Amino acid sequence: MTIELATRFIDVLGALLLFTMMLILASGQLFRAIYAVSAQAVFLGMAGAILGSVTGNADLWIIAGITIVVKAMLLPWLLIQVVRRVQIRREIEPVIPIAVTLILAAAIVVLSFHLSATLGPVRQSITGNALPVGVALTLLGVLVMASRKKALTQMVGLFAAENGIFFTAMAISQGMPFIIEIGVILDVVLGALVMGIMILRVRSSVDTDIADLEALKG
Repeated sequence: MTIELATRFIDVLGALLLFTMMLILASGQLFRAIYAVSAQAVFLGMAGAILGSVTGNADLWIIAGITIVVKAMLLPWLLIQVVRRVQIRREIEPVIPIAVTLILAAAIVVLSFHLSATLGPVRQSITGNALPVGVALTLLGVLVMASRKKALTQMVGLFAAENGIFFTAMAISQGMPFIIEIGVILDVVLGALVMGIMILRVRSSVDTDIADLEALKG
């Protein structure tokens, strides 16, 4: 695969990543948000495989496979099991209206591309627009966490932000050290397990939604 073709593929995957991020922000159903963040992991794995084929870095191939198995299959399955156990039937409750959230998201994307354009030599030719896309994904993941009430939806935002950090690392270094990438993925899995257990424990002890406890404030 040539560098020019790899750059085009990375740009297309970056556009798909931003599209899935907008789906998460605009989604009114938690299941749709989970499926969208799962699709993000698939696109990240594809990007890692493309970089691995061009650079000859075998670690990127391994990380691509682990990313798809763990972040596109295992973590979404875990979230779906928690949603079913907690029996969440209501739609996602935004703190900020969805229309306003999408306007903020568009502004974040534009700002990310503008700031990236000023960096010049930092942008790697082989990864195209991966750097501004990764920065935008990270900030949009934070926006999801700040604009949603449910802990599970905030967890989806955390995963999306981590995907942005991963994509940014590939843009700058064309692959982090193998042990660091494994450590980051394990940290995400551990965080998901701990938060899932906490949500189930709180729900089993207090028969109400966590967001409903705000009504008890005096």
